[in-house]
Amino acid sequence: MNDDWPATTPTHPLVVVGHGGVRSVTASLGAIPGITASDSMPAPATNGDREAAHAAVTMFVTDLTETIPPAWRDRLARRDGLTLAVVAAPASGDSLDPTTARAAQWLRGSVDAMVVVEPDHHAHGIRQVVTTCHEILSRPGVINLDLADIGTVLGSGRVAAITTGATPETEDMAETAVSAVEEALSAPAVDIGDYTAVLVNLVAGSQLTVSSAVEAVDGIQASVPDDAHLIWGTAVDDSLSDVHAQVVAAGNHSPTFDAIVERASHPDPGPNNCPRCGGHIAVYSLGDRETRACEDCGFADTPGVDSRS
Repeated sequence: MNDDWPATTPTHPLVVVGHGGVRSVTASLGAIPGITASDSMPAPATNGDREAAHAAVTMFVTDLTETIPPAWRDRLARRDGLTLAVVAAPASGDSLDPTTARAAQWLRGSVDAMVVVEPDHHAHGIRQVVTTCHEILSRPGVINLDLADIGTVLGSGRVAAITTGATPETEDMAETAVSAVEEALSAPAVDIGDYTAVLVNLVAGSQLTVSSAVEAVDGIQASVPDDAHLIWGTAVDDSLSDVHAQVVAAGNHSPTFDAIVERASHPDPGPNNCPRCGGHIAVYSLGDRETRACEDCGFADTPGVDSRS
């Protein structure tokens, strides 16, 4: 490590909760030190472990193929620390029914940030989101980034991306670093634009000096929108021959998430769906009277009786 750099070592436990059809993807991440993988939502912290819970990042990873239990929803909303929903988006519009779309909207309103991974890139995209966040927080840094920095970026937009890009080292560290950032943001699993804030952690070998890092950040600042807030940090790893750019970015638009919002806001009721929200209608019988009730929004309709909503 360069003598230029005083290193510090942050420690932040990361909890990954797998749900639906992506449990197998998240389970394998539990083999990484510092990551706890679970297929159920942890219970609320007690007084004894409140401090540890506050320091944690909780990632709820789902493809929305199963209903999220109400108890899980409550626990996720009450988790301390930084909470993220990583949503493996439905593969087609046909599978994005109104109930699924509203579940995605509910998640976005209950966590600090939502990361949407495009179809066809679920396994790689989920793994990269988790490992990139973990490495930013756990790798010894020379200009350290912490939970507050990540939270600042994630809180600035509607949707987010967490990804890594790598470019072979050259004599021009600034140009190499910009290329690594651009590679990260153009990754197939990244599904946002209109950046509001970008966090970049540069990780490279011994060529990464104080002056080259500052020069690189100047180049990165020029490559992102003028009004996007940039936060940066650096770490040195002498074993690397590439420049790695670990990126957390937030924006206001995502083609996939925008489609989810549109589907939730303008449902197509259909003959067996709720006329108000498009959700599932259940039919209950009491004697000769049948009541049609929506399990999502509470709409109820009994023929011959005024509807109550």
